[in-house]
Amino acid sequence: MNTPFRSCYRSVFLAGLVSLMLIRPDPVAALDAPQSWELRKSTIIDLPRTHPAASYLPDLIKRLASGQGGGSSVSEAEFLALFDRPESREVYNNQLIKVATPRSVAIQNKAHEDFSRVFLTDKRVKRGVAFLEEKKNLLDRAERTYGVAPKDIVSILMWESGLGEFTGNYRVFNVLVAQLLYLEEAQQAAVRRITAGGEADPLASAAVAERQQERFAKIRRRCVGNLVALLRHSKATGVDPLSLHGSWAGAIGYPQFMPASMPHAADGDGDGEINLHSWPDAIMSVAKYLNERGKYGTADAARRKALFSYNPIDSYVNGVIKYAEAISAAR
Repeated sequence: MNTPFRSCYRSVFLAGLVSLMLIRPDPVAALDAPQSWELRKSTIIDLPRTHPAASYLPDLIKRLASGQGGGSSVSEAEFLALFDRPESREVYNNQLIKVATPRSVAIQNKAHEDFSRVFLTDKRVKRGVAFLEEKKNLLDRAERTYGVAPKDIVSILMWESGLGEFTGNYRVFNVLVAQLLYLEEAQQAAVRRITAGGEADPLASAAVAERQQERFAKIRRRCVGNLVALLRHSKATGVDPLSLHGSWAGAIGYPQFMPASMPHAADGDGDGEINLHSWPDAIMSVAKYLNERGKYGTADAARRKALFSYNPIDSYVNGVIKYAEAISAAR
């Protein structure tokens, strides 16, 4: 584990928003070359209203500024000011192309198969068994509190970050804004790579093209939710949102929570803060998430459904279960 402004005919879409919120209907140059993918204030302000991302911007700004919801309100001006900082502009081209390619699901399934081979090695299984013993008190407390088996908590933490070994060094804000803005451009870059290798254009299939449109809509809805959570939570806690790093998909910490999943995170050590790079908070957060979001149960169907809520890919769920059973049998 693990979302800028439409204004038709140059009218302000929300009362009180300043003129920067206008999206100009006049066309701008296509941003389909990776070297042109940069996150700038002008890109957002000048985004044509016909661009697929444009219809998601009003909701983003409205939810950021709302007096309701978690965290603290973030104004339009505060959001746009982030783009004045050079570090906010970088787009991770190859990672974005991996998200946007028509082969994304196949790539993820292949990655999970590869992870299974890595994580089910004797070395990794022994590491999981050792972790079960090292964190026994924490894991037992998580089980008592949330009813989640320790083996499943440990397996998720292994799959998500190799038990803290790899958490990602991509700026989460940049990841999310780039997905909001540049999916179609990244898809075209992916297709050029595919056809350059002599293969057919997958988008020539109407069914594939339609699936991609639907998938991009889901990604953008999630990006809005994650950006809202990231920026509001950061303001409430006094954290610089551009200081937060995570995976190529925007997931944070040992359990690889997406920002929108933070309501399910837990303060495992009682220090008044949630730090997903600390084991007490990470362990309790995984258990809380599976309990609250996944309705975890020990029966096979309930267990699988809960794990699927963490990452809705069958190959992921299968891998987590295999590793959990392996470390349980090896104890």
